[in-house]
Amino acid sequence: MQTLRLFCDVALHRSFSEAAQLHGISQSAASQRVHQLEEQLGVTLIDRSVRPLALTDAGKVLMREGRDIVQRYDALIQKLSQADGRVRGEVVVDAIYSAGIDLLVNLKEEFESVHPGIRLRVDYKRPEQVHDQVRTGQCDLGIVSYPHRWKDVSVVPLRDERMSVVCSPRHALAGGAVIHARELSNHSMVTFESGLPVGRAIRRYLKEHGSSPTITNMFDNIDTIKHAVSVTDDLTILPTRTVKREVESGTLASIQLEPELTRPMGVIGPKRSRSNGKSLSPAAQAFVEFLVEFLAPLSPGEGLGAGEKQKAIQA
Repeated sequence: MQTLRLFCDVALHRSFSEAAQLHGISQSAASQRVHQLEEQLGVTLIDRSVRPLALTDAGKVLMREGRDIVQRYDALIQKLSQADGRVRGEVVVDAIYSAGIDLLVNLKEEFESVHPGIRLRVDYKRPEQVHDQVRTGQCDLGIVSYPHRWKDVSVVPLRDERMSVVCSPRHALAGGAVIHARELSNHSMVTFESGLPVGRAIRRYLKEHGSSPTITNMFDNIDTIKHAVSVTDDLTILPTRTVKREVESGTLASIQLEPELTRPMGVIGPKRSRSNGKSLSPAAQAFVEFLVEFLAPLSPGEGLGAGEKQKAIQA
């Protein structure tokens, strides 16, 4: 079963190295195991002469049927594990880069300590890729911003993240308590790429409030932006929660932004219908419940969307 699972990951990512990393083995070991599977079945599954790797006709059949076998096997293990009252299994989560890699690493460690029988795997992708992976069943759940823009997945709102101005402690604005958006016009700024929903929201907000800071650089993730402002005279606008640790340690400064700007975050999952019968595994459901609690609001100003903290995902 593990070899079949490995093949499905190789086929999905079109890469032995990526699949090997997911399984905690070397690339050569992954290639050898798939080769042994080919010998056992008497067919060639992967065309190794092209880059990226391509599936043969037999490989496509095994990919399609093999994924179903793996999913049914995992469902069986879940049912068996529930017999003794403990939840076991793996939860695959795709998250947008701007969710905060550092934050999600901490989340993974805490979740696995609370649920030692569940392995959590977090992969990072762009928003459209996260949505597509959830919609097609390539992952269990997705963590995204502005989740309600997609109608073909189920949504559990997590929180509306209050945004703050963030800069180096050496910046001229550091030490201030509140700053109005229009006061940013005379400063240089790094921000999110304009193709990201949060990037578009920030630009729209600045325009609406008559602010025109000089954009010096754009990135797709929070961690790179935090590093950029820590070593330059640029400022940025980030979710307040994501810089809490740096502010406490004195490596970054955070200033309340007025008028208030928030970014809605949510977890998306498969939308169940009578035709597809999709539902969350007990392990995935446990992660959703943990996620809602872990990402509870920091303060009254950083609340959950429409009071829906306890809303269950439509399984």
